[in-house]
Amino acid sequence: MSDDDQKLRVRLVGRNGRRRYEAASKERLVAACLEPGVSVSRLALEHGVNANLLRKWIKKHSATRSLPPSSRPAFIPVQLEGKSERDLSRKDSVATVDLPAYDEVRGSEPKGTPAFCSPAKVSVSLPNGVKLALECGDVDALTAIIGALGDDLQVYLHREPIDFRAGINSLAVLVQETMALDPFTPAVFAFCNRRCDRMKLLFFDRSGFVLVLKRLTEDRFRWPRRQEAIVTLTTEQLHWILDGIDIDAMVRHPVRQYQVAG
Repeated sequence: MSDDDQKLRVRLVGRNGRRRYEAASKERLVAACLEPGVSVSRLALEHGVNANLLRKWIKKHSATRSLPPSSRPAFIPVQLEGKSERDLSRKDSVATVDLPAYDEVRGSEPKGTPAFCSPAKVSVSLPNGVKLALECGDVDALTAIIGALGDDLQVYLHREPIDFRAGINSLAVLVQETMALDPFTPAVFAFCNRRCDRMKLLFFDRSGFVLVLKRLTEDRFRWPRRQEAIVTLTTEQLHWILDGIDIDAMVRHPVRQYQVAG
């Protein structure tokens, strides 16, 4: 390769004097900086670029590199036990949802009113006594996700806390890039903030993405500390996580069997 091919090529110079460099030459320069024993300042001086800008390129390149195969996955896939293994009967699996009052006739609603027109808090009472406070305005979406929590579905827990300013688009991209999963798949993706007092549930209901926020006022979510690739939870344990109960600290009483003498 000649010296001209190794130089940093300028693709465009703006009116303000800011230069745009060719992507291939930038990648070659960044790759050269990652070689052991190479001085970034010296290469920046040789190619006529600011050293801080070159370090920014290196940092961006390192951030976009894929994680090594030995690292833990970003999500914990959760398998819910089948209906035959549940303690709750089908009759008891019905959740009661207290929703804000609205007109029974849908045709009487204003035509310009969007689906998420009333982002009010929704109180949900589950059959095991757990009470949720959800912040979402789509009645159908809330009914769907509460019903889904009692059925057989795939649930993924994000291992690390996220920036809770992330919305639907950012979380969908996070699912696709870190887990290599299709965010449109029939599954629920759960995210937690750094304080572990807020949780976001993202899922696709065949008509669009739904994002549900739950906030604990007096407690924190206890994220599973297990190291397995797949964590199997019962529906009851999933509700415990939503209610801030540490499922790893819950110990079932041993079952003892007695024989009648005589």
